[in-house]
Amino acid sequence: MHVTDKTAMLPESFLFLLEQEEKRRQQREDAGLPALTILIDAAHSGGGQARHIRRFLLGLYNAGRWPFELNRLRALDTELQQAALQVLALDWNGREVHTYLPGGDELFQAWWEQESKA
Repeated sequence: MHVTDKTAMLPESFLFLLEQEEKRRQQREDAGLPALTILIDAAHSGGGQARHIRRFLLGLYNAGRWPFELNRLRALDTELQQAALQVLALDWNGREVHTYLPGGDELFQAWWEQESKA
């Protein structure tokens, strides 16, 4: 039995739900990847919001070590707040956010060290 044979045996309503979830996953990725780029750029900016963004991203990377205080979102301008929410939704896709970036693990480890010293 091939995968397509198994799919044909699934109830139509279940297939519809799978298709809808895949569309939502793709929408989260389509919005989340550009938002992640916005946050990465802002995290490197050295501006006052950069530390809050690094802490947000580190919270996605390792919430146990880097719990994120929601009040930090208030320190961000509207564009960065919206980007953070889109990246949070991207995280719901089940893939670690840093894996969307080439060298993401190294980048997040560098922020880990930087924020540990702060």
